[in-house]
Amino acid sequence: MEVSKNNPTLLLIGDAAYLKHLSLPRKDQRLLDLFWLGFLMYTIGYTVAQTTYVNWIVCQAFQSLGLALFWVGLFSQLRFTFDNLYLRVLFVLYFFWLMGVIARGITLDYDLIKGMLFDAWFGVFLYFTPLLLLFPKNLFFYKRLFDVILLLGLVFLGLSVLFAREIIFADRENLVSRTIVETFTRTLAMPTTFILLTFIYHSKQRKILALIIVLTIILLAILKARRGLLFMASVPLLLAYFIYLYKSKARVLVIVFSLVCCGALVVYGWSIVQEGTLFTYLKDRGLEDTRSNVEVCFYQDMTTTDWLIGKGLFGEYYCPGIDPDNRTGFRNVIETDYLQIILKGGLVSFGLLLLIALPAAFLSIFSSKNLFAKAAGIWIIFALINMYPSTVNTFTLNYLLVWIAVGIGYSKAIRMLPDQILKLYFNPSPS
Repeated sequence: MEVSKNNPTLLLIGDAAYLKHLSLPRKDQRLLDLFWLGFLMYTIGYTVAQTTYVNWIVCQAFQSLGLALFWVGLFSQLRFTFDNLYLRVLFVLYFFWLMGVIARGITLDYDLIKGMLFDAWFGVFLYFTPLLLLFPKNLFFYKRLFDVILLLGLVFLGLSVLFAREIIFADRENLVSRTIVETFTRTLAMPTTFILLTFIYHSKQRKILALIIVLTIILLAILKARRGLLFMASVPLLLAYFIYLYKSKARVLVIVFSLVCCGALVVYGWSIVQEGTLFTYLKDRGLEDTRSNVEVCFYQDMTTTDWLIGKGLFGEYYCPGIDPDNRTGFRNVIETDYLQIILKGGLVSFGLLLLIALPAAFLSIFSSKNLFAKAAGIWIIFALINMYPSTVNTFTLNYLLVWIAVGIGYSKAIRMLPDQILKLYFNPSPS
């Protein structure tokens, strides 16, 4: 939707300064679409490659084309303007620190370079993700974001059906099957929970589609006993329900109906859990500790200097016996994301991230007039919480959305837009 002077959306805005946040020149719209098209190609190429059923050369060629489009779109949209001096100073420090992390990992090894270019989770492009903070704080950008979230969600559903045999019927300890589930959900589907958090701006069809995608994530998490994944998908769904209660006009009726349904589900669900096989593997894992040994190895390997500044892009720690195919015993990834950040960039990197992200979350939640900004703040906080049980810092939409949310938090203009404006813009024909 393009905003013009004749558009009724503008009648709700008294300050002409808000116009730049409601409209975007046609040329910039096309370049922004180019950015998202490139990102989609790169992400889908990576996801399909992880299944091991498609030739990796084809997938990487697809990713390469996506990268070319992505970078053209990215540099066309960067605006080196900041909402306040605090953000400017910290962002510049953080970005140059991240470039230092990359510089300390420079190598001419062909395989390592290729891995860094095509690895969407832990590759080099992860360190450029904060640049999304410099994108125009514009509703067209956010509208396209919603489109991309749902498009990736549809790809997730399609690939899940296509690889249903490998997902459902493979042994639960099968590494390929587990990788397929983890990659599909975390790379493609998880941002869909943001649609549920901002449900008041979306059509009925979009909300139903988003709910189907999130419920599919939960089902796969239970099937494969992925506790972190189950937490990541369930909590936003619960938060979205609380928001729905808060916004509902028939709040008492909804609460009573919800309690009755929850009671029935608990009773019936417990009998299924006890008697059925679907939850058996999840029950068996229960509170199984799968992290302590790795974290102990990490603590033993890190020196004081390593804790402070990290080990650089290709930083590793010694932890033998964890990965069967790893003969050296050195690992470059630790599943606790806080420690992963520290491994590469030290406490300096982690501290700067918190100093930027936490104020943005606070402003979004407590100093805003619309649900969109509040949902952005919730997304930041939830991402920081998820950094313990799961991997968040990846070059995926899940993490890109964190930095987009940070930009929303620091933009007073976006935070102060009334919900009525956002509803008209995002869903001009409510159904």
